Amino acid sequence: MIYALLDRLTERYSENEYRLEAMRARDEYFDRAGRVFDDDAELFEGRMASFLEWYLLERPSAGAGGLVPILHAVETGAARPADERRQLAALASTHRSLFRLSSTAERILELEDLIGGAQFSVLERRNTAGVAPGDLFEARLIWDGERVVFGRTFLFHPPDAREVMLEWVERVVKEGMSRPEILFHLSRQYVRWHRLGHIGAAKVYRDV
Repeated sequence: MIYALLDRLTERYSENEYRLEAMRARDEYFDRAGRVFDDDAELFEGRMASFLEWYLLERPSAGAGGLVPILHAVETGAARPADERRQLAALASTHRSLFRLSSTAERILELEDLIGGAQFSVLERRNTAGVAPGDLFEARLIWDGERVVFGRTFLFHPPDAREVMLEWVERVVKEGMSRPEILFHLSRQYVRWHRLGHIGAAKVYRDV
């Protein structure tokens, strides 16, 4: 249900009077997160889905009266069914961050938020094969009315860059860098690493 609602919101806030704003938001996102192109088969679809979640759930929109689209939908949704209003409220409180996987058992993933420090237990109904404790990844957490679940997209960072990332994140959090800027920086580093042929991840992530 949450994902279907996201699809409807995407359609609403990407067409008609919102079309130009959505195009501007796309340019802004990829300027900040690292540009990918149609021929980036391994990256393009996931990064586009990540952009749409960011546009709907985080970015203030001039076309929506300066509100983030999800908040605009909440404010203008008084006539919607009660279940849908609850889902809109849940989407308005999603949490995107950099997580470290602590453990996994029976589709429940135990996570540590490396930016905010909180711990989360997250239900993942999709296949978790290949996911291992210690993995660092960007993801979005959503309350679906019963459990915390993941959004649609993940960005798994290369294991070789793990120590470099941990040191860097610890330093910039102390310096006061915002969560979005931390995530955008790491996304750019991931795209650079991908462009360079998936080699030397620690060096790529160490270089600013």
